Parts: sequence; C-alpha cells; structure tokens
Amino acid sequence: MNVALPFDFLDSMAWTVGASAILLGVMAFRLPFKASPNSAEEKDGSLRKGLGVAIGGSGLYLFITGLAISFMWPFASTGGAYNILFGGIATLGGLLLLATSVSLLLNAGLSAVSYFAIVVGLYAVIDAFAMMNYKLTSNPLLAALGYLSFAATAFLSVPAAHINNKWLRWAFGIFAVLFAVAWLYQAANFTWGHLKPPAS
Repeated sequence: MNVALPFDFLDSMAWTVGASAILLGVMAFRLPFKASPNSAEEKDGSLRKGLGVAIGGSGLYLFITGLAISFMWPFASTGGAYNILFGGIATLGGLLLLATSVSLLLNAGLSAVSYFAIVVGLYAVIDAFAMMNYKLTSNPLLAALGYLSFAATAFLSVPAAHINNKWLRWAFGIFAVLFAVAWLYQAANFTWGHLKPPAS
C-alpha cells in the first residue's frame, strides 16, 4: 500500500530547517559559550536551556520526518533518488540538532557535537554535488547552495567550539544566518508552489 504524504509535510520540514538555522545563529551571537571550559557561562541558564529545548524540538521533528520520507516518499513518480536526498540529510541533521540540544541542556559542551557536524556536513556536500551533476530538483543550483550553506555552517562549528575567538563564533553565526535565509527562501517557494490551484 502506497501512502502519499501531504505537500505541507515537506514544506514544514523546510521551514523547520530555516528555523533551526536561526536558532543556531542566536546561539552563536548570544550564548556566552567559552571553548576552554567547553561550557556556557550563564548565571541562570535560561537562554541556554531555552535554546536547548527549541533546537531539540526542531531536531526531533526533522529526525522523525526524515525517517518517514526515507521509507515513504510521497512522490513516487520522481523515483528513488529524492527520498535519499531529502530523507537522509533531514534524519542526520535532526540527530545533530538533538545532540546539540542535549549538550546545551546539560551544559556539557559542544566540541564533541562539532565532530559529528563535520560528517553531516560532508554528507550535505556530496548531496549538493549530486544535485548539480544529475540535475536533481527543479532548480539544482539553488538547492545545492542550500545544502552547501548548511555544510559551511557545520564545518565552522569545529573552530567555533574549540577556540576562544569571538570572530570565529561570529563567522559561524553569519553562516548560520545565510543558511537560514537560503532555506526560508526554499520553504517559501515550496509553500507557494504547493498552494497553487491545479490547472482546470
């Protein structure tokens, strides 16, 4: 039995990716994280815990929906490549966000999570080059840039989490914002296109 997921299932995933990127940017710009003790120096911990909960919620949603479309792609006519393309990165990205969330909630440091981010970033780079090479999606260049913006943010998480340098953290935050802009633009296009009435 083939089950077709509604269009807004994919739309909401794209919006969640954009929201997650904004949260990562806020974390970089506002959370008083110190790499040397590998913890956030915050008096009451409210910002750290709030970010942990919000990032965890986004991560859980992307993990569940990524798994769902990995096994149950809603657009069977497009073949099997797209469930791998979207489901794989959403699942791994969701796990990465969940790991970030737990680290924030426990104030256990982000350096170990950044190593996981490198692997997920490499996965995104391969996805981006596959999109360009095989002309996947309706706009391969735009989609690839969205994936590469995520990969750049993932790679920058390593120096940002290991070195006490404000400019490295700001670079991570700036790329997170660019990552957010790329995905919110994609999400808006998805929603706009999916809400278009069918031709009569």
